[in-house]
Amino acid sequence: MEKNSVWYLAGIGLIGVVVGIIFVGILTSVVHWAGTPKFCGEFCHSMDATYIAYQKGDHFRTASGATAGCSDCHLKNHSNEHVGPIDYVEMLMYKAKAGSISLFGQIQGSLSTPEKQIEKRPEMAAAVLESMRADNFEACRGCHDVQRMYNPGKPLVAAIHKGMGPETKVDCISCHPTAGHNYTGEILPVAQAK
Repeated sequence: MEKNSVWYLAGIGLIGVVVGIIFVGILTSVVHWAGTPKFCGEFCHSMDATYIAYQKGDHFRTASGATAGCSDCHLKNHSNEHVGPIDYVEMLMYKAKAGSISLFGQIQGSLSTPEKQIEKRPEMAAAVLESMRADNFEACRGCHDVQRMYNPGKPLVAAIHKGMGPETKVDCISCHPTAGHNYTGEILPVAQAK
């Protein structure tokens, strides 16, 4: 078969498409796996104490039975249902940055033990809070439509959230400090036992 023939070029094109589909499939699977609570809490040793606090947080097991995973809150665009290709690339870059912080902390030793993780917690929490504020708590809004919140048993919930549309600046953590992680009680002994 000649290199300039239609069949040769079609074959090369088909191979390229197949390789591209396989690459995207593997990349998507790895990104999904690396954003699960199991990965963050059990595979990523720089998050031992954080994972214990997450298991005690309000979003680990909600009243509805849903669980918000690490990526739902900490990964830009993850909780947004309308993610396009540019948003997905932005999410991958954000994930690479966040992962490198944990990796370098583990390599340097600044996050290598639960004690060091607790010591570094205020700095890490401040960085996450700053990022969430910059995005106007987009991750929270990806799951919670605050304008339509209503609980018949707690009518005040709707009144408190009324008028908090997507354009309104809010600070979800100021009212819901244990939504993601609850550091009260024993964290270190449990994390050390892992």
